[in-house]
Amino acid sequence: MTASLAAAFRNGNGRKVKWQGNVVYSMVHIGIKEGDVIDVTRVSTSATRAQALKVAVDKGNVRANGVLVPTAAIWTHTSPEVASLQIVGRRARSVDIWNSWSFDGVDSAWLGNAGMLVETNGDDHLIYCSDGVGDATFDDLVVELRVRRG
Repeated sequence: MTASLAAAFRNGNGRKVKWQGNVVYSMVHIGIKEGDVIDVTRVSTSATRAQALKVAVDKGNVRANGVLVPTAAIWTHTSPEVASLQIVGRRARSVDIWNSWSFDGVDSAWLGNAGMLVETNGDDHLIYCSDGVGDATFDDLVVELRVRRG
């Protein structure tokens, strides 16, 4: 039996591991500054469970729909296909991004086979998320993330 991604992260560095020939991330760390805008475009999502992309600013906030929050949750069943998040906070330097999902009404992350494959080209990132339920498939949530520098 293959160990779960959660076990691999526990035994590795916690943020990324080499797993079945791929580099898999538990969390993606991206440098930002105040005034930058992060555009998140949903490419595809699981029909089985609600999925979310979480975006947390280190020393600042995200403005989403006019509301300032330290962590934004872009849920597949409640958000538009394209969401824009503005970075607010003169001390903001980075965002952490991870996938989350709803299982029996509980918001879950970093369990079982949760992880992300990431293709990066400059400020453009294509993120393939596997939720923690069942085998790792990396198609539970696929998003394009673009950082527009302010």
